[in-house]
Amino acid sequence: MHLQNPLVSIAMATYNGEKFILDQINSILNQSYKNIEIIITDDCSTDNTQLILKELQSKNKQISLFINHANRGVNETFQHSFENCIGQFIAIADQDDIWEENKIELLLKNIENEDAIYSDSELVNERGVSLNKKMSMFMNMDTYHTGIPFLMGNCVPGHSIMLRNDFIKNILPIPNEIMFDRWISFCAAAGNGIKFINIPLVKYRQHQNNTVGMEKSKNKKNKKTKSEKFNIKLNELKVCLNAPITNGYTKVMLKEMIELFHHKLSLKRCIFFFKHKEELLIIKNKPDYRKFLYCIKMFFKPNY
Repeated sequence: MHLQNPLVSIAMATYNGEKFILDQINSILNQSYKNIEIIITDDCSTDNTQLILKELQSKNKQISLFINHANRGVNETFQHSFENCIGQFIAIADQDDIWEENKIELLLKNIENEDAIYSDSELVNERGVSLNKKMSMFMNMDTYHTGIPFLMGNCVPGHSIMLRNDFIKNILPIPNEIMFDRWISFCAAAGNGIKFINIPLVKYRQHQNNTVGMEKSKNKKNKKTKSEKFNIKLNELKVCLNAPITNGYTKVMLKEMIELFHHKLSLKRCIFFFKHKEELLIIKNKPDYRKFLYCIKMFFKPNY
């Protein structure tokens, strides 16, 4: 439970977001729930983002702006915003989306004892026009009380999350080896849970400059080699070993997955995935035969 009319902090990280930042900030300021603060950390933008934010800050006392001294990347920039939030709850915001006006109100109304809550999102184009697609069409969004699904990936986009302040402070610092929203989702699910409400509360804008998005982006990094991908995925699992989680079964499964993560052919790995197929592959919105083939592939190589 939480206090009546609690302060909700909006944590935002910005970088060269001049084109859409005003729409996003206005959609936050126009929320039906009014007891909010907006904590923004800019990661050394080289366009007019900082000028826009400073002007907004001068007109609205709810906005606090911090500027990194050097480019720190998305994880550290969001972490800086989290550290400066004083609200009982923290809602995460991207710089280029549009929030439905009742987003905060509905998330607050529906969170119970979970560490975090998230919603569906509607995909829109650069002009904010609907693409008639929702995030839930691409992955199995649901309420989770185990971290096991998040050992395989993430179905919880950061822009949709609201979490408890005491929870996020307990899982900082965010490891560099894993994306901040997957780290949050894993820790919440393997703690007191992460709840899903099946309502699109964010217009998730798709454009060529997305850092993370559903479409191809100029900002996305070059393709990794097979060796690089192997090491990235193994390191993602390893950092989860040190997560402050309480779900013992998640810890057991994680340790076994790390032991099986090697280049050799492995019948044991294949059997492991068949045995735990439903819980390991639950977030993948794929037909059963695709999941069956996925387990077969585990005989040849890990591809978590």
